[in-house]
Amino acid sequence: MDKFAKIFKILSGQLLLLLFFSSVIHAQELVKIFARGEKAFSEGKYLEAEKLFDRVLRKDSDNYKVLRAQADTKIELKKLKEAEDLLNRILAMPEARGRTILVFAKGETKGRKAELVDETVMAMDESGEVDEDISQFVKQDALGPVPHFRVFIMSTGKMELLPKSRYRIKYHGIPTATRELVTALKAKVQKMAISTSQDKPEEEMVVIKEGCFQMGSDSGNSDERPVHKVCLSSFKIGKYEVRQKFFQSVMGFNPSQFPGADLPVDSVAWEDARDYCKKQGMRLPTEAEWEFAARGGTKSEYYWGEKVTGKEGNFCDRECDLNSRDPDKTDGFKNTSPVGSFPPNAFGLYDMAGNVSEWVFDWMPVAENYYLMSPEKNPRGPRPELDACSGVDCVGSFSITQKVNRGGSWNKKAGQMRSANRMNSHFQLQSDGTGFRCAAD
Repeated sequence: MDKFAKIFKILSGQLLLLLFFSSVIHAQELVKIFARGEKAFSEGKYLEAEKLFDRVLRKDSDNYKVLRAQADTKIELKKLKEAEDLLNRILAMPEARGRTILVFAKGETKGRKAELVDETVMAMDESGEVDEDISQFVKQDALGPVPHFRVFIMSTGKMELLPKSRYRIKYHGIPTATRELVTALKAKVQKMAISTSQDKPEEEMVVIKEGCFQMGSDSGNSDERPVHKVCLSSFKIGKYEVRQKFFQSVMGFNPSQFPGADLPVDSVAWEDARDYCKKQGMRLPTEAEWEFAARGGTKSEYYWGEKVTGKEGNFCDRECDLNSRDPDKTDGFKNTSPVGSFPPNAFGLYDMAGNVSEWVFDWMPVAENYYLMSPEKNPRGPRPELDACSGVDCVGSFSITQKVNRGGSWNKKAGQMRSANRMNSHFQLQSDGTGFRCAAD
């Protein structure tokens, strides 16, 4: 019985070996199908390429190269949701470091983490011996040198030679460069999807009745002082920050780093914000109008009170990747949030604090304190005759480059959402924390 058991064991091993070579042949066939798919894609035969890539993915669903190729095909076929889903599958994979792999013995489902040193090393497989009694069935040198993986096992710190007949490897994650390319492609796909919606801008406006208020703060930064009385005529201001679907429809491009139809447009330069409002028959609000609207008749630090809990607006909380985060609070969003995700102020305006900071009309006079000389009635900031400072109009006014933005943002600390807080940036800067809303007389 022992003799027949040994024979059975050896024959079983040979069967496994045949199955292995069968799998190798199958893998080679998938490579050929993938190559045919690439050729079809290059020839513009996208439906054919789609079918071929799908055949490969049914057998090798985690192959990021095939996933990417199929995503490109879906884009050409205008199947943008399917393309985005494929790209998300790639981005869900861990990031590979160098030649990091997982090693699986035959029949194992849990791999060992390792670094691939050599893809193929020809060596004798001396891991098993052939009994003399069954040499008539199997010759000891029948295979000769066989292909091995040379790997460095992370858990043991040792180098191992693993015969390919009994081990398989799987790359653990995707290269950093691939992740960056896929992330950029996903943003492109999302913006293409926004374009297909062809949403016509419907900027809801809220009427702000004329009135007076105390602008600035004695307890804030130096540029918020002195507190001074300002009186404004009635005006209108956007109920929401301008959405990407509206901006892209009007302007024909979308600069946002965080694409989404109902996310606020971000990374927009002051001039482009101004031009969007003009195309809509509107304008940017003045700084005084913005603060009056943001306060909603309140005198507190924030339009909801004196403290931030995380339920009032979108700022850099503990989910934020930046060093400026507030680690003890959370607002539920890592980056920008869909407009209107937080409660409105007393005037019915959303996101006047947080999400994206908002460009206003006024210049920021860096070398002087405009609040000291600001007129009481409808102040429009220094040099209101200058729309921007990028051409011949700038002669003699080279010091004016900074435009004011207000309200704090997803990438700023909670304290910068204070109603009186002032920020300024170069008018051509495209920051992923800056957007806008429009106003009108």
